[in-house]
Amino acid sequence: MAGSVLNFARIEPKYARLVGKAGTKIQNEITITREKDYPFTILQSNARSGKDIVFTIKEFSKDGLDGYLLTIENTRTEPGRYADTLTLITDSPVKSRLQIPVYGQVIPADPQPPAKPGQGNTSGG
Repeated sequence: MAGSVLNFARIEPKYARLVGKAGTKIQNEITITREKDYPFTILQSNARSGKDIVFTIKEFSKDGLDGYLLTIENTRTEPGRYADTLTLITDSPVKSRLQIPVYGQVIPADPQPPAKPGQGNTSGG
């Protein structure tokens, strides 16, 4: 069997990877570009867990392309790894759901370096 594969939408990147140090802003943007032959609207969105992330979806139109900009932000404060999946429900009979995997890792913040012996003691004593 041979033939061409038609894309419903271009999703770049295909998944969100949220990696960074605890206490810093960790986020990723995913561009979902509609293919002209398959127009659709995102009607609803949800996270499987939503425990460690928040996300926003904004529609865009630029240079003859249109679609959505999905911004995903880490909310986890404790070091560790997590995974989630965003489900975007569309009005298209061709593909009613888009799924975006989310992988996160919060790295411990750098500990304060230990004070050197004798620092802070200027009495010479």
